[in-house]
Amino acid sequence: MSSDELGESSVAVADETTVVDKGVDTETTDPRLPRWALLGSAAFALAGLVAAAVFGIQWWVSANNGNASLAAAREDVVRVGGAAVKAYTEVDYKDLNGFFARQKAVSDPNMQAQLTQLEPTYRQALGDAQTTVATTIQDIAVEELNEHEGKASFLVAISTEVTKGTAHSVKPLRLEVQMSRIAENGQQVWKLSSIGDVPLVAAGQ
Repeated sequence: MSSDELGESSVAVADETTVVDKGVDTETTDPRLPRWALLGSAAFALAGLVAAAVFGIQWWVSANNGNASLAAAREDVVRVGGAAVKAYTEVDYKDLNGFFARQKAVSDPNMQAQLTQLEPTYRQALGDAQTTVATTIQDIAVEELNEHEGKASFLVAISTEVTKGTAHSVKPLRLEVQMSRIAENGQQVWKLSSIGDVPLVAAGQ
């Protein structure tokens, strides 16, 4: 091959190479993404995982905080309600002032007003009966608890030990109690708003 032919061939090859180079599309011919794109995708994926984890943790904490708050409120109702039941059912005829004072201390304003109205009649009857009553709480079952409205109700099973002179007896009772949450001394506290007996059902009925 002559030098002229070799030169012409070289030029032709160069020209073809130039044309091919101009037509190259790196995105279609090379399946690999640029390094910055890979890093960007990884960063977005990581951000997504972090966000999901954070929101998941926040949801879990919120749910558990809500459950913990409800459990704490329930414990409060049981504790305060149990004390209120004892205040209403335990009697010492020798200390009727203390008896009525304890009832008013655990009651909401409406119940306090009713107690004040009925106190003279009850005081006379209890003094004449000369009876003492000790209460044992057997069980408390919270039926309703509405933290938003500050309302609660529960059933309580108690046994009362009644002593009158030398006579002594034990009587089971079941009571339904309603509680209201009110402001007192800058705090929200549970107070008794209603109490009444529930008929005991004999086995087999």
